[in-house]
Formats: sequence, C-alpha cells, structure tokens
Amino acid sequence: MASIRKRGSSYLIVVSMGYDYNGKRIKPQQKTVHPPEELTPRQVEKWLNEQAVLFERECRHAPQPVQQLTLAKYIDLWLTDIAPGKLAKSTIRRDRQDIERILPALGHYKLTELRPEHFRNFYAELRKVISPDTKKPLSEYTIEGVYATLCSILSDAVEGGFLSHNPAWRTYRYAGRKCEKKIADEETAQKIITALEGESIKYETYFKLIIATGMRRGECCGLKWCDIDWEQRSIHICRNAVKVTDEEIFVKEPKTRAGDRYVYFSAEMESLLREYRQECAYITETYDQRKLTTDDFLFRRQGAQLPMTPTTFTYRFKLILKKNGLPQELNVHSLRHTAASLMIAGGTDVATVAGILGHSQPSTTLDIYTHAFDKNKKAASAELQGMLEI
Repeated sequence: MASIRKRGSSYLIVVSMGYDYNGKRIKPQQKTVHPPEELTPRQVEKWLNEQAVLFERECRHAPQPVQQLTLAKYIDLWLTDIAPGKLAKSTIRRDRQDIERILPALGHYKLTELRPEHFRNFYAELRKVISPDTKKPLSEYTIEGVYATLCSILSDAVEGGFLSHNPAWRTYRYAGRKCEKKIADEETAQKIITALEGESIKYETYFKLIIATGMRRGECCGLKWCDIDWEQRSIHICRNAVKVTDEEIFVKEPKTRAGDRYVYFSAEMESLLREYRQECAYITETYDQRKLTTDDFLFRRQGAQLPMTPTTFTYRFKLILKKNGLPQELNVHSLRHTAASLMIAGGTDVATVAGILGHSQPSTTLDIYTHAFDKNKKAASAELQGMLEI
C-alpha cells in the first residue's frame, strides 16, 4: 500500500517495492504531486488516494531496468504474465518443481550476468543432491528436465527483449549412458495381451488400444465415441485428458499439430470396440438413466461427463502385471513404446511411425527408438552379407 506524506504545498507518494531474493530491501519508488488549487480538503484527500493507487499500479507493473533484473525477479514475471498464456497447467506445475531447484543457486544473478559456466556448475552440483524420496542422487532425467525449463524461461526472456541471446543454450550434456525405454518384447507383449483377456472389457479395451495404436494414456482417456470412424476403422486423436494435483481433470487439445492425427485399427479391434460400446450403453442406461451419445468419452467416469483419470489405468496396469507374473518395470507408457518398436521391427519407415505416434519430427522418433532401428540395420546388414556369400 502506498503512503502519502505532505511536504509544504505538495505531497510525496512512496511505494514500497519489497525485498529481493537475497532479502535485501529494494529501493522504494517515489513521486511528488501537486493537487489542483480549486479542490476542497475532502476532494484533495480523494484525489491523493486516486493518485496513490495509480502510481502503485504503475510501479507494480513496470518492468525493472534490464540491467537490474535478476533471474528470480524475471521468473516471478514469467510465472505471472508469460507462462499461463503459453503452457498447460500441468506443465507449469512441473516447471515450478524445477524452479525450486533453480532459484537458490541462480536466482540472485542478474539476467545480463548469466554465463554458460554458471549453468554447468549448477548441473554438477545437482548431481550431488540426494533425493529425499529415493535416498539416491537425482536422476539424470531430472537434471535434463531442469535444463529444459531454464532454456524455456530464458528463451522467453530473449523474445521479450530482456536478453540478446539464451545463455543456457547447449550448456547441458547428458552424464553417463541413457537408459533404453522400457519395452516389452514380442513374447512379453503377447503374454500381456493374453492377461488382458482375463480383465474387465473396459481395461482390456483401453490397454489393447494403446498396444494397437501407440497413443498416449491421456489421449486414450480423452477419446469420445464420435472420434471413431467405423467404416474406415480409424480413430481421430484430437484431445488429451490431464489431471493436475488438487484440481479437477480437464481435456485440452494436443500440444502440437502432429498430435492431432488419425490411427487405424484391425477387424479384431473393431469387434472388441463394438462389444465395449454395448457394455457402455447398458451401463449408461442402467445407472445414468439416459442413452449413450457420440459425445460421451469411451472411458468415462460413471455419473459424470468427465473422462477417467489416466493414473487409474496406471495403477490397474501394475496390478495386472503383478497378478500375471509379468515384468514389474513396465508401465502404461511402455505399451506405447512397445507398439512403436513392433512397428519398426515390422519394417515400417520412420516417417510413418512418427506420424502414428504424433511426433512433430521424424528425428524425435529416431532419437527415442535408435535401438530398435539399430536392430533393423543389423538384420538388413546380415541379410545383405548372406546374399553376397551366395
């Protein structure tokens, strides 16, 4: 709240600017004003209050000079004014976790003082941090995520004119070897499919859809009956169900244009989907006292027009694996990786696999599934050498 002090015939308005990240008080903003002479004392009081409110608003929203702006202050600005218009709530919540690691180490630096060595030293220190949950050092995946968050924040600073370049760019290098994705081989995939046939038709349909199409778990939860073209045996993937902690589940559009795509299913999958639709129609009429519509979600929360939460299927899948003696390191996302690997093993080209998975660039698919393509290269090389020997 601004304070007003009388100084002869003028008044001084003072706005406190709080404290910086190190606890040092920021210099208050001041402004001298002269009320119009024709005003009565009561009108002067009202006029001064209005000027105080306007000046405080101006001070709160005016950006600090770029030379004085710290990373901590810019992140405050970014979280308030920039991130909500660009990122999903779930992404912001995840970024906040990274920001809690960033601020103690780098928050006091002015944006214009940040150098690549600051970030490299920061990543080295992060590798020494012990996670309170696992009692082990932070995973390289976590550190890579912090780097991505820093790059995103500082890229917006460049776009906003606060920086001429992104000082965090290319400051991170993965330590050690990247772990291969958790993928079920063909034999294990077949065992999973067999195990699913002993589950309720809802879970059987959900997990088989992911194995058949490689869609993400949130994309599968976001499917509506109107997305299925029975004649073409295709599914339009055009939304994603997201659950943020302490908030109701919501549905959003795919993050990229490539995420809005069509995938196709077999005659066997069509038979399962039609059987599942009959089950959904019966449940809707029995418990909701209405007809199933094309606007209903395939995997709907009973009694509501909301999709089921993706973590429900994560928990269920773990139970299925445990009950059937299947590898416990697998998860729902492993089914997506398995679908991709089986497509690649079958000779599907990288551009087609990228389109089915919803990757923006085929290079993303190559990077993630290098091991699968390498196996194809070895097989092709062996086949070629065999031909030469003949």
